[in-house]
Amino acid sequence: MKHLVFFNKCVILLLLFFFFDLLFSIVLINGLKKSADFNQNPEILINGSSMAGSGFNRQEIEKLTGNHVTIYTQEGVSVFDRYAMINHFFHMYPAGIKTVIYEVSPVLLSDTKTSVNVYTLFFPFMDDKTINSYIKENASPREYYVHKIIRTTRFKSRSFISIVSGYLGMFGNVKTNTLDTTALVPLISEKGKKEIIIQQANREIFENTMDTILSYNSNIVLVMMPMYYIKFQTFNGDSYKNLCSYFENYCSVRKGIRFIDLNHDSLIFNPGYFSDQLHFNVYGQRRITKIISSYIVENKNKSN
Repeated sequence: MKHLVFFNKCVILLLLFFFFDLLFSIVLINGLKKSADFNQNPEILINGSSMAGSGFNRQEIEKLTGNHVTIYTQEGVSVFDRYAMINHFFHMYPAGIKTVIYEVSPVLLSDTKTSVNVYTLFFPFMDDKTINSYIKENASPREYYVHKIIRTTRFKSRSFISIVSGYLGMFGNVKTNTLDTTALVPLISEKGKKEIIIQQANREIFENTMDTILSYNSNIVLVMMPMYYIKFQTFNGDSYKNLCSYFENYCSVRKGIRFIDLNHDSLIFNPGYFSDQLHFNVYGQRRITKIISSYIVENKNKSN
């Protein structure tokens, strides 16, 4: 009899655990979705890394273009991670996307890894079958099943800032600090040393991503985000031109795709736009948001 009582208590505690685990995970995922505005039908998708995340103000773009915007970005994502993100997004919203602003960078098609274990950032979305498959391919079996079963383990500390921002409706860049250029002095000696090599596998996954977006009748704007000139000049000039030529040539033979390089002197030489060598503060975000919004408005009725 005592064993039965103990067993029943264990079952009740287990059920309560999973009930509250589910309840809290629903609250957390809703906050995360609100931060990217996954809860409404968007017309413009901005996809990319943290550079794009710091460079675009969703509410301002909506005001200037008259289109509803979702910003789906993650820190350190590779072209392979971005393919999973695009499939995830269009699985949620298979229709209605007019334009996808897809951030590109000098390292996007190279074998350079900007971050490790990026797949862990997508644990909150593993109920989606596309993200679930992506995580299962990258995570260990133990890691996968722990997060699959205990839902609240999917949310890391870095997620909570986005969750709180989502519930409070704080979507803009709040960084006002400007770049400390003295910290970049060591990079001056690296000028022109970084070769940009387009890896075949990365190019193929990039082109598959473009095909996926186009299959949903969405136009694409490839945007090379600006970086502070000292960092920008560490890349070999000729190989950078070759990369831009690849994007330009690819766009020239594909209807519905355009390429914009924002590494303009007016942007990259102004430390007042940057919070660090790659990311923007609120002033840089305002400038880039206006440039892209104007471009979208001017090209609304144009096609390749």
